[in-house]
Amino acid sequence: MLKIKGLLISLLLFAGILAGCNETPAKNKDSTTEAVNVDATDWPRTFKDALGKEIVIEEKPEKIVSLWYFYPEILVALGEPPAATTEKEYLSSLAYLQGKLDSIEELGDKLSPSIEKILSTKPDYILATEHHEKLYDSLEKVAPVITLNFKDIYENWQYGLRTVAEILGKEDEAENVIDKMMKEITTGREALKSIQGESIALILSWDGKTFNVLGEENPVYTLAFDKEMGLGLTPDDTFKGTNNEFTSFEGISTVQADHIFLIGDITKKEELMNDLKQSNVWNNLNAVKKGNIYLMDSSAITGGPLAIEYALQNITNALHKF
Repeated sequence: MLKIKGLLISLLLFAGILAGCNETPAKNKDSTTEAVNVDATDWPRTFKDALGKEIVIEEKPEKIVSLWYFYPEILVALGEPPAATTEKEYLSSLAYLQGKLDSIEELGDKLSPSIEKILSTKPDYILATEHHEKLYDSLEKVAPVITLNFKDIYENWQYGLRTVAEILGKEDEAENVIDKMMKEITTGREALKSIQGESIALILSWDGKTFNVLGEENPVYTLAFDKEMGLGLTPDDTFKGTNNEFTSFEGISTVQADHIFLIGDITKKEELMNDLKQSNVWNNLNAVKKGNIYLMDSSAITGGPLAIEYALQNITNALHKF
């Protein structure tokens, strides 16, 4: 009897070992199949651009050329700096791109890039906008051109980030950036609740002579005033709609905001402020009398995720003290 019991136990143990051996290859097989399916799903992929062209992207692009100023910022946010770009000198001066474009090729003006330099870069794909329509034939001879709509990207940083990420197969990275940014915006909105009744004006000046009050079509406006996508602050109700450009400096006297963010070339801030302080029109502004003037570099207005983060930090740091 004892021998029979011993035999039964040995058989059960042997069966268990066999079952274990059979399970191991099954798990390996599943994980291998899963990896293959992911690769097969990712590449090749078909991307439909703003012109309705269906572009088959055979594999992950390694060398992207940018013909518009917001692309490098998006690409850097995704960990994929471009191989070359237009407006490199200007872009390299932006706070969040300093030192990150040093090794890339300069292609010249965004509306008339050097075709020869693009050719020498040997890009996989060229990122363009509708502004490059006259160059399409020449560009297509160099590499496939993917055209995205300027306004769609400029006015919605999340759309721009997700769209470029789709081209590169970096959707997860895009969502991580968006999640992080939206958490920061939500935190900022909570921190600034105490001043949401005080009005804000965002004024842009490139030269210290012409001044624009930024309106609804500008991404910084959305960041500052949108109740869900932004900080939910209160805009100066004197100005509504799109950007408002003053035909003369005296027009700025109509700004009644409690706080003014003056956006421009931060390297020229001393010269700009010295000139403004000589003006009675400027000194009589409500925000000036209250001492609520804040300077913000033009790095804030390029429309990409890094610009939004830069503007967010500037606005919250300036206003959180109240």
